[in-house]
Amino acid sequence: MRYALEVVKITKAYDTSDGPLTVLRDMSFRAAKDEFVAFVGPSGCGKSTLFNIITGLIAPDDGGIIVDGQETTGRVSDKIGYVLQKDLLFPWRRVIDNIILGLEVKGVPRREAREKAMDLLAEYRMTGFENKLPGELSGGMRQRVALMRTMITDPQIILIDESYKALDYPLKIELEGELLQRVKGSGKTVIFITHDIEEAVTMADRVYVMKARPGEIVEEIRVDLGTDSFSIPERRISPRFNEYYNRIWQRIGAPQPVGA
Repeated sequence: MRYALEVVKITKAYDTSDGPLTVLRDMSFRAAKDEFVAFVGPSGCGKSTLFNIITGLIAPDDGGIIVDGQETTGRVSDKIGYVLQKDLLFPWRRVIDNIILGLEVKGVPRREAREKAMDLLAEYRMTGFENKLPGELSGGMRQRVALMRTMITDPQIILIDESYKALDYPLKIELEGELLQRVKGSGKTVIFITHDIEEAVTMADRVYVMKARPGEIVEEIRVDLGTDSFSIPERRISPRFNEYYNRIWQRIGAPQPVGA
């Protein structure tokens, strides 16, 4: 079987004044096409470093990255899209010009790029906002623009690093539902980092639980909520939701599980 992504025995350390600091050790996992995979764990367990290695922004000290059967260790792959914690929209560029940035870098003609952006704006219910500046948008709109900027390049693998963390709860679950509906069944792979166990259980097909530094996977949990609904509230009333939640909570070492 060819996986969308294979991470093979990744180890990474940084030099510090007190000597080498290992942030990831012997990290391995696979992600299939059309799969949502979540990573949860305490702060400092190396989740963001892992993403930077997957994208090729930094190289591991040991181990390798395989994207769609091809080794990409230490190299940027155009099959990977990365949605960061902060939207990082250019404040002087209008919405449509922020969205087409990746296509501009690839040399796609401006007219073609803008046509694709307008299609996305319609899909994300933001037609009419294409000429607004980022400062004129709400937080949710900015996150939609950031996601469109990633999606317009049609990546095979989408990495999401706590992009909904700063949003209020109703907006957060709205955007989570939108992501599930747009991506599930598309053949794309979504891998996301979150400190929110509810988010991980609600959206992921598999959850990897990591321990504190040096970051290692301590458990892989396959999630089946027994529903195909894209509604986040509906998914969270699944009879098995609390079972998965408590299992992850206890593995991380949190003080008080749900229902206790």
